[in-house]
Amino acid sequence: MRIIGVDFSGAGTDTHVGKTWIARGELTGNVLTIENCCPISRAALTRELESIKPPAVVAMDFPFSVPEDFANFWQQQDDILAANWEMPDLWAAAAGIDLEQFRNLRDEFVPQRGEPRRAGDPPESFSCLHDTNPDMVPMTFRGMQMLHRLWQRPEIRVPPLHPDPEQDSITLLEVMPGATLRSLDLPYKGYKNGQKADELRQKILNELPGRAGPIELDLRAPVDRCHQGCYAAPRGENPLPLYAICRHHDDALDAVVAAIAAALWAMPETREHFISPPNPADPTVRREGWLYTPGGCYLHNCVGPI
Repeated sequence: MRIIGVDFSGAGTDTHVGKTWIARGELTGNVLTIENCCPISRAALTRELESIKPPAVVAMDFPFSVPEDFANFWQQQDDILAANWEMPDLWAAAAGIDLEQFRNLRDEFVPQRGEPRRAGDPPESFSCLHDTNPDMVPMTFRGMQMLHRLWQRPEIRVPPLHPDPEQDSITLLEVMPGATLRSLDLPYKGYKNGQKADELRQKILNELPGRAGPIELDLRAPVDRCHQGCYAAPRGENPLPLYAICRHHDDALDAVVAAIAAALWAMPETREHFISPPNPADPTVRREGWLYTPGGCYLHNCVGPI
């Protein structure tokens, strides 16, 4: 099965490759082989996901939807949604406006209602309306626009709209690498920036293969960094081990962690332990989506809440 992990960014123009990273791999039994990990433009990522063949699981690090209260406010402003709207209707609405219009909606809503989180957001996540992180709002908006394009493919399945994906489908899964790391009892804060970031990334990489069980993963294997949509490695440069790429690029590490979450979802025996909505048919869940986190305490018998 094809496995892809994406650390998505909405920052800047799409002419600059470097913010969004993709980890591509293959799951055979319980062995996950990461073939390459590199930066990619949003346009190239969209084209690749439009052409990927099933079966596949693609785990992506961005909010697939917005809080229901904000969407209702959006509806009142522009009358964009029917009464029984769900996520795909919201994606279509996002495709019909630009980022400035979306920001204006956010800036009008937040002083009145604050920055609510969605029902499925874990404790360590920010609201997707949070603007202190300059990438959060554009990441949410551009991600929803991409989902609108991908939704046109009949093979696409998006939990919780499709809680139990069928065979020969392409599952798009919303994940958060930090929440996945926390569920695996690994450092989930401070590994991207800060004085101890390098030390924490090294600790994560040293322990990740053992924590990801039953997934088997070799982070010391060299990977090809030359692939469609990516910057090619300098001519004559030997492939680097995945370990080295992830240690020096925190976005690469996030993409690999997302790929591990995708692989755990692809295996029925571990998928059943994901933290999932109690009732996938709940209207709020089908409007807000759900951020899926592996059930680390079930997998590793750790103590305490995830």
